[in-house]
Amino acid sequence: MSVLTDQIQKALERDAGVDVRKIASSSRDAPPDEIATERQKAERLRFLRDSLGDAGEARRVYERIIHGNEIQPVNYLAKGARVADAVARIAIRDGAGRLRGWGTGFLIAPGVLITNHHVLPEAAIAATSQANFLYQADLHDRPMAPQVFALEPSRLFFADEALDFAVVAVAARSDNADSELHEFGFLPLIGATGKVADGEWLTVVQHPNGERKQLCVRENKLLKRTEDVLWYSTDTLGGSSGSPVFNNDWHVVALHHSGIPEMHDGQMLTHDGQAFDPARHAESDIKWIANEGIRISRIVDTLRGALPDHPLLQPMLRADPDYTRLQLDAAAPLPPTFDEPRESAMTTSSSRYINVMLEVDPRGTVSIARQGARAEESAPSWQEARRRPEAPASERELPFDDGYANRKGYRADFLGRDERLVPLPRLSDALQAAAAKLIVQKTGAKDDCVLKYHNFSVVMHAERRFAIYTAANLDAANRYHMTRPADVWRFDPRIPEKAQVGNFYYRNNRFDRGHLTRREDLEYGPTRKDALLSAADTCHWTNCTPQHERFNKNHELWHGLERYILEETAGEDDDLRVQVFTGPLLEEDDPVYDAFPKIQYPVRFWKVVVAKRRDGKLSATAYLLDQSDVIAEHGIEAAPQAPYGAYGTFQVKVSEIERLTDLQFGYGKAGLLRNLDPLEVLRRRTSRSRVRMQESAIASGQPAGYLALDGLASIILDD
Repeated sequence: MSVLTDQIQKALERDAGVDVRKIASSSRDAPPDEIATERQKAERLRFLRDSLGDAGEARRVYERIIHGNEIQPVNYLAKGARVADAVARIAIRDGAGRLRGWGTGFLIAPGVLITNHHVLPEAAIAATSQANFLYQADLHDRPMAPQVFALEPSRLFFADEALDFAVVAVAARSDNADSELHEFGFLPLIGATGKVADGEWLTVVQHPNGERKQLCVRENKLLKRTEDVLWYSTDTLGGSSGSPVFNNDWHVVALHHSGIPEMHDGQMLTHDGQAFDPARHAESDIKWIANEGIRISRIVDTLRGALPDHPLLQPMLRADPDYTRLQLDAAAPLPPTFDEPRESAMTTSSSRYINVMLEVDPRGTVSIARQGARAEESAPSWQEARRRPEAPASERELPFDDGYANRKGYRADFLGRDERLVPLPRLSDALQAAAAKLIVQKTGAKDDCVLKYHNFSVVMHAERRFAIYTAANLDAANRYHMTRPADVWRFDPRIPEKAQVGNFYYRNNRFDRGHLTRREDLEYGPTRKDALLSAADTCHWTNCTPQHERFNKNHELWHGLERYILEETAGEDDDLRVQVFTGPLLEEDDPVYDAFPKIQYPVRFWKVVVAKRRDGKLSATAYLLDQSDVIAEHGIEAAPQAPYGAYGTFQVKVSEIERLTDLQFGYGKAGLLRNLDPLEVLRRRTSRSRVRMQESAIASGQPAGYLALDGLASIILDD
C-alpha cells in the first residue's frame, strides 16, 4: 500500500484548500458554459478548429459541447471499441518473475507504451513485466485470448516520478507469435491545450484490479485542473493506474494515476464510514470522491525536453491537433477462447464467421479492403480530404535533386495575376548591399541574391549568415501526407559557404535546427516525387535558424497561422493557397552563443501571410514572435518550459514589419500590402476591438498597435 499511499498523499497536497466534494456537487448538472473559464473556452474552440480543419463545423461542435448536449453520433461506439484495442493490462513482475500487481497502459506510438511511474518505476521491473492486449470479452461475453507482449526497456525507457509516468518500448510480436503489435494501433498524445474544458464528460478505459478491460462512461465530469493534473469524477479501482482518459472525440486528455479519497480528521474513509486500515481493508474499500490524471500536455512537454530526438517517440512528438486520434491498423480481432471442444473444421453443420473490412470511396463505391489497410473512421478534415495519399517507402527514399538550375522558386502569380500579383519584397539599398550574392550570376540579372528552390525562395544576409527572408507558395489542395524521414541538411553551393551557418553550430547544445519555411508546408506538387523534392529543399542551411529546443517545439499558435487563415478565408471552390514571407529579425543587439562569439542568433521572428479572400481580393496580415523577454530573464540555455502562448505571439501591422526589417511588401503594379492589412484600417472596426488591442499592448509591454494573440481565434482577418 506504500505506493498507493504516496500517490494519494500527492493528490491530497494538490487538493489542499479545495472542497472537491462541493465542486463535484455544484458541477453535476452544470454545462461547461457555466463552469469553464473564458480562456478554456477560447482554447477549446481553437483546438476544435485545428483538429477538424473546418471553422464552421468546429463552431457547431463547440456550441454542442459548451451547452452540455451529450447526444453523440452512433459511430462514437465503434470508435471507442477501436481505441480500446490500444489499451493493455500490465502484469507487474519482479526480477524472479513473480507477479507483484496489475496496472494499465496504452500505446502512444508504434512500439511505445505509457503507464504510471509507480507501475513501472525502473527499467529492471519493466524488463520482467508484460503487456496483455485483448484481455477482454467479445460481443457474446466470451473471454478472448489475451496476447502477451514483452517490454523492452533496453530500446526505450524513461520515467518521471514527479509527473508519475513511464514510457517503455514493447516487443514487435507476442510471446506466442500469434499477433504483431501494430495490429493494436496507437493513441497519439497531442501536446496542444484545449482538448477539454471544465464541465465536459470523460471516459476511462481500464483494467481495474487486473480484471478484463472495462470502461466508465457515466457521470464522468471534468471538475478542476491545475498546471499538472485534471480532477474528474470517473469511477476507477486499483489496477486502473496508467489508464487513458478520453474526451468525447477520443483524444487522450490525461493519464489516470490516483484517486482522491473521502477524508475525515486526516484519515481516509471506507464505503461504510470506517477509517481506512491497510492491514484490514483492500484498496477497493476506499470511498473515492474524485480521481486525478496527469495532463497530456505536461507529459508531451517533458518528453520533448528529455528525448527530443528519440526515433521511437517521433510520431508522438510530431503529432498536432489535425493528426488523427485513431492510429489503428485494420486487423481482424483474434478469436475468443472456448471452454468446450471445437467442432472439426470439416463439420458441415458448424457456423463460420469471417471478418471483412470494406472500403468506401468518396463516390460511394464499396469494395473489400486490402490486407493491412487502415480504417480511418473519423470524418476527414479539409486538409486530409484534399491531401494526397502517403508516398510509398521507395519514393520517400528518392535521392536529393542536385540540379539547381531547374528550380523555379517563389511564384509571384501564385494567387493570380494583375492585382493579385505578389512579388518578392523589395530590399532597401543597405540590405541589397548586405545580401549574399550568387557565385555565378547571369548578366544583367536583378535578382543576383535570390536563391530559388522548389516552391520557395530565400535571400541571405552575408555577414549575419541567416536569411533576410524566405518567400513560399503554400498549396494545401495538392499536399501529400508523407511519413517524415530524417532531415538531411545541406549547404547551398550557389553562395559562399562562409555565408551559411552549418551543423557545427548545433552540436553539444540545446539549439534546434529551426525551419523558417516549414518542411510540412511544402509537401505538395503534381506528383509524389515533386512533393518529396519540394519538402527536401527546405533542409538547406539557408532556411535554418537556431532556436532553443523548447521554443521550437512549442509554437502551436505560430505554426498554425497559415492553416487558420486558409480556413477563415477560403471559399468552397478555392484552391487553398497562401503566400508566406518569413524571417528572423536581424537586430544589432542580438545575443551570441559563447562557443561562436562572432555569430549573433535572432530571438524574434516575423511572418507576413497573403491570402485571397472569398470576394477574390487579397488580404495581408503580419505577425511577430517575440522571445527576447524570456531569453533576457533566463538565458537561452535555461529557458523555462513556458505554457502555450507565453512566447509573445503578436499580430502587428505589415508596416511594422517593414519598419523592423527594412523590407517593402507590394502587390499588383504599384500597390502596397500594408493597405490590405485590416490592422491598418482598424478605425473602421468596432471600438471594442480598438480597446482590446490597446489593452493587449499595454499588458505585454509592447508598442501600441501590437495585438497579443492567446489563440488563433484572436486574429483579425478583416476590417
